[in-house]
Amino acid sequence: MGLMGLSAPSQAGPAHLHGQATLDIAVEARGLTLRLEIPQDSLLGHERTPRTAAEQQAAAAAIQRLRDGARLFMLPAERGCTLAGVEIEAPRLQPGAAAAGASGHADVDATYRFDCVRTEGLRNVDVGGLFDAFARLHQIQAQVASADGQHQARVKRPARALAWGR
Repeated sequence: MGLMGLSAPSQAGPAHLHGQATLDIAVEARGLTLRLEIPQDSLLGHERTPRTAAEQQAAAAAIQRLRDGARLFMLPAERGCTLAGVEIEAPRLQPGAAAAGASGHADVDATYRFDCVRTEGLRNVDVGGLFDAFARLHQIQAQVASADGQHQARVKRPARALAWGR
């Protein structure tokens, strides 16, 4: 099952909440795709375009932490998963974004693709790396699509394991 089947539910899901991220997970036979949507406030403490040099450095550091998907999402070693790709959409944090979309809520979207030797029976992902990287993040709501069906899951700090389908 592809990630496309998860796009519509996340858009119709809960409203933008500071401190809470949403995660769509598609588990395939030899891979895993995770799509993270996180309020910019949960990364930086504000939703506007960074104004000062310090804010710009903080934004660049947050984007760099988001790129390190293998540290943010720990998969069981026996699955043989390796990070195959990362895409990040952060319109207000890109260079030259000074006036673009200056009002309203700002979200950052990141998509992570892992290639795995085996995903059959996978029922959890350690998301503690997200909590470690972003102190303002307190909860992750997830929707999971796998061979054994669709599931919802939630994890709150200080827990680290996002588990489903049990």
